[in-house]
Amino acid sequence: MADNIHDPDYLQGRIEAGEYFDWYYADDLDRNAQARTPISDGAYDEAWVYRVKDLRSFWSNAHYNRPGGVRDSISTEWIPESKPFWFVELGCAAVDKASNQPNVFVDPKSSESAEPYFSSGARDDLIQRRVLDAYLSYWSGPANSVSSLDGAPMVAESMLWAWDARPFPAFPARDDVWSDGGVWARGHWLNGRAGLSDLAEVVESVCERAGQTGVDVSTLRGAVSGYIVDSPASARDALEPLMAAYDFAVAERDGVIVFFHNEGASFQIEVDAFSAASAARAYARRDVADLPIEARVRFIDAERDYLIATASARRLDRVEGGVASLDAPLVLGVGAAEALAERMLAERRAAAETLQIGLGPTAVALEPGDRVTVGDDEEVFQILRIEDAGARELELRRVSASAVPMLSGVDPGAAPLQVAPTPALSVLDLPPLPGEEDDDRPLVAIFASPWVGAHEVFAGVAQARRATIETPAIMGELVWALWPGPVDRLDQGNVCRIALYGGDALASVTRMELLDGANAFAIEADGEWELIQAEMCELVAPGVYDLSGFLRGRLGSAHAMRAPHPVGARIIKMDRRLARADVAAHEWGEALKFIAPPSEMLPTSARAEAATVTLPHAAVRPWAPAHVRAARAASGDVLITWVRCARLGGDSWGPGEPPVGVPTESYVLEVLDGSDPVRTEATDLPSFTYSAAAQTADFGILPGSLHIRVAQVGESGATGLNTELTITL
Repeated sequence: MADNIHDPDYLQGRIEAGEYFDWYYADDLDRNAQARTPISDGAYDEAWVYRVKDLRSFWSNAHYNRPGGVRDSISTEWIPESKPFWFVELGCAAVDKASNQPNVFVDPKSSESAEPYFSSGARDDLIQRRVLDAYLSYWSGPANSVSSLDGAPMVAESMLWAWDARPFPAFPARDDVWSDGGVWARGHWLNGRAGLSDLAEVVESVCERAGQTGVDVSTLRGAVSGYIVDSPASARDALEPLMAAYDFAVAERDGVIVFFHNEGASFQIEVDAFSAASAARAYARRDVADLPIEARVRFIDAERDYLIATASARRLDRVEGGVASLDAPLVLGVGAAEALAERMLAERRAAAETLQIGLGPTAVALEPGDRVTVGDDEEVFQILRIEDAGARELELRRVSASAVPMLSGVDPGAAPLQVAPTPALSVLDLPPLPGEEDDDRPLVAIFASPWVGAHEVFAGVAQARRATIETPAIMGELVWALWPGPVDRLDQGNVCRIALYGGDALASVTRMELLDGANAFAIEADGEWELIQAEMCELVAPGVYDLSGFLRGRLGSAHAMRAPHPVGARIIKMDRRLARADVAAHEWGEALKFIAPPSEMLPTSARAEAATVTLPHAAVRPWAPAHVRAARAASGDVLITWVRCARLGGDSWGPGEPPVGVPTESYVLEVLDGSDPVRTEATDLPSFTYSAAAQTADFGILPGSLHIRVAQVGESGATGLNTELTITL
């Protein structure tokens, strides 16, 4: 006999014994009365012929047919021990007492639907695990005989039932796709349950890691979906969340540390056992105002990508009181966590009642941790402390009697949440954008599919939050290379094919809409970005477009026009989907690491996307001068002129010069010999006279052409973008 059906020794002991081996029930009445009829054969003394579970006898004995019930004198052609067994459907359902009838299953749509004998119908993942463990360990040990003919084992293969090809948790959660998902929870499926751990094994493992071996965990039962110990802790601290969740205690008995469930009372203390000094019971109860009215359980929610979640239970008849909390680093379903909170609240309130009694010498068997009832009361108390000073003084605490929680694996009763993917991240440091000239912060673009919620972007050593993106950017990459084109007029020669990662569609615009700023895109170019506009956007395949009718190098970005932009270069639609990122003053011009984790995750996530960029502070950087010209006078002097490009306020068609954009107008002009500057000049005017004497000093002659580089000086004293070209004189 065993105390519970999960006992491994009991389960193994029934493999070659018990029902269908030693005896059977003649009918349901006998089964209910436990009236067992022995299996016998009568005249031939071959009871194994009728034993459904007696594989060993079937394998090791000769077989004789019995036509008309009479045994043949000559055996069949079967040679004993000549062929092994294969178990092709080994297992049982995950339902209460499934080992009583491992083959039955619960499915309302099936005519064969049934619950195992005496089952409550409740889900029980542990019994499925224990049955499989019992069979696999039994037949992998000495019980698996070896054939005297060929040395092969009696049981050669064991195939478990059942592993479903449909992916968990899509099955069973997607009931819109599969109609049998509802029967998974109590069925034979191993999907979603094969990785469950046995509570006894988890406790034993924690003890072994703490150097405590030889503990007794034989009576523990429960299925653990996942349990985390993520910091140094004693074995006691590491086990406390498990003890609370699975309602078990620990005590030293006969020199052995024993773990046991807090089940019903094991002893009844009669009133006549009280000592003479304790004829009355000393009862105490804490003030109601001190009792908790709410219990909260923090757990790991397997249905939400293993994020931390909280479940609670609350007394609605009270408005004042404390809160009992439990941090359970356990992988649970929401229902199991809520049940745990309800049980914890009941236990904490029950524990407010204590009882002190004195007993005579008849109570020597009692130990701390035992549960008892006192007198005729049905209330259950747990022994907290025993003092032996003459009479035995017991301090008792009332407990809430409840069944041992099994906490089966997570049941995906709803469609699984979409797991937030690693996003694509781009950081764009751009010139002042129309309508946002006063905001010089860089832009951040994020794309993720599926988009399950807002994404946060972090940066810097402290990984501080810098931006929140509510909507995915329209982002993709070049399928065809984009070659250089004219600036400040329509580029009608280039056609570029792009593939979007996903998101909204693109559309063509009219010429007037184009000139008004529509259909703007940014193309990445070695840390810089060329801003373009496209008049035509033609869909050629799902998510693939041909762009043409370009305006190139917009907002002074002609310097980022590569020759060409290569296949695979990232392209981003410029719109309100992008967000501004906060940047400190000292971070401009420095290598700054940006981190974009999946939605609702921390920057430390292993699935976070990171990009280290150096921000040039493009919004305050002067644009490159335009219309650089040089003309030689009769004296040999060369007059070099250029036109300033205004990064702010340069679109006005009114009279007068556009604003300088910096407090003082100044430029740096370089005359180059190859790539080396031979002369550097600073000037406050958009012109410079290169005298004949200076030319002769620099080159030895009056050169026939000049290689010139000119840039405007910015507010910080640094030069802005430059124009570099060779001019023939």
